[in-house]
Amino acid sequence: MNALSIRNLRKTYNNGFEALKGINLDVEEGDFFALLGPNGAGKSTAIGIISSLINESSGSVSIFGHDLKTDRARAKSCLGLVPQEVNFNQFDTVKSIVFNQAGYYGTPRKLALQRTEQCLKQMDLWDKRDTVSRRLSGGMKRRVMIARAMVHAPKLLILDEPTAGVDIEIRRAMWKMMQDVNQQGTTIILTTHYLEEAESLCRNIAIIDQGLIVENTDMASLLARLHIDHFILDLAEPIAKVPFIPGYQIERVADKVLNVAVPKEIGLNQFFSQLSAHNIKVISLKNKSNRLEQFVRKEVFRFIRIWPQTLLPPAITTALYFLIFGKLIGDRIGTINGATYMDYIVPGIILMSVISHSYANVVSSFYSTKFQRNIEELLVAPVPNWVILGGYVSGGIIRGLLVGLVVALISLLFADIAVNNALIALSVAVLTATLFALAGFINAVLAESFDDISIIPNFVLTPLSYLGGVFYSVEMLPGIWQTISKGNPILYMINAFRYGLIGVTDVNIQLAYIITGGFIVTLTLFSLFLLHKGIGIKN
Repeated sequence: MNALSIRNLRKTYNNGFEALKGINLDVEEGDFFALLGPNGAGKSTAIGIISSLINESSGSVSIFGHDLKTDRARAKSCLGLVPQEVNFNQFDTVKSIVFNQAGYYGTPRKLALQRTEQCLKQMDLWDKRDTVSRRLSGGMKRRVMIARAMVHAPKLLILDEPTAGVDIEIRRAMWKMMQDVNQQGTTIILTTHYLEEAESLCRNIAIIDQGLIVENTDMASLLARLHIDHFILDLAEPIAKVPFIPGYQIERVADKVLNVAVPKEIGLNQFFSQLSAHNIKVISLKNKSNRLEQFVRKEVFRFIRIWPQTLLPPAITTALYFLIFGKLIGDRIGTINGATYMDYIVPGIILMSVISHSYANVVSSFYSTKFQRNIEELLVAPVPNWVILGGYVSGGIIRGLLVGLVVALISLLFADIAVNNALIALSVAVLTATLFALAGFINAVLAESFDDISIIPNFVLTPLSYLGGVFYSVEMLPGIWQTISKGNPILYMINAFRYGLIGVTDVNIQLAYIITGGFIVTLTLFSLFLLHKGIGIKN
């Protein structure tokens, strides 16, 4: 059986650029396969489609017989990806990065812990398991990504330039690790700019150029035909004088860069020996003439970790609301619909905090995940879209309700609330948190910059919240403003919640449930549509 089969795969981007022009490719099970090509040739697009990070225009991809369109979950469960750039959370520990990835593939907790330990030991990282990842060296971060990709025991492992940016000694150590993985039965597809890397590791090779497979053969046949004569060497330290090494033409193009002409019949081994004799250390080598270029828990832990920033500001703001609005203005207004002004504003202040924090938690968390490209580990894994959505939304709901609880406790210092209907109050709070967590998710998906995630909270949510009857009854407004206010969905949520707490409302409770539920269904379907199409997170 083929580990990978690609048939007539095409990709045209929205700007009209045709990255893939109907490529066909087979990779046999157990192979160590090289996929090479210059920058812009279509190599990254092909890898993106195979790993579900880019939507194809047409054609098919199957992984161990599982079609990526019709049997996506099984296909993705067979695949592990080591991307070109570091894309894990820089604030997580090494162990949590690998362990969480196992959870995305449905690995039972006990087995996930065993696999995490096994993969970290295999990558010589077990002694770094509790280290925060941002403190690791570049080479260690590369090895963390390999361990993360291997933790669910994939049958096919894609290594997208896994040794980019590390010195030649670390690179050779990583070669040995990758060879060990392949010898244990894992099929590996390697993309690299270093031809000597492909030569050392791979048995078969395909070269892609201008969206087409221009070469697909075994490595020995290719090397027999390929004339390689110029290399660029990056040195660890600058050199003032070029060493003389018989049989090689050496040119210094910069203080730490050499251009070397290598006769085909001699090769590079003797050259590296001579460089070592001159105490010259090589960081990297490139061919010049052929340069080939567990959701809810995680979210809850995230904001618990920063609880002072999460819980203290709303507590202080709530106290100020009561001191300014409740005391100073309340003494003049007196009562509204039989309730003291202080009691009347409590439900609105609580629900306003639920709205803002459930929204903020999801929009900031998911956009950061997208911006740092952590989202790729989810898209590659066989995680259903509803699980991704549910994980982030659940985190937003929990944060919104926790902040609402803190605000409610603070309000007891200023008001005497006898709950009218706890079921209504709690259900409205949960539904409201759900609705605005969904809204935050959609904002994060569609946002193209950090500025985009602040527009809706500042210019939509805040005005609607203040105009939603938090500090007044809609019946106190002139007729035209009463009509306008009844087009604000937040008005219905706040009044339904107010009814649950103190038994006072300006709206029909059943209508409030219908409006809130309708918005939840609509935003849920729209969120799943965005995830299905990959809008804002793919391509």
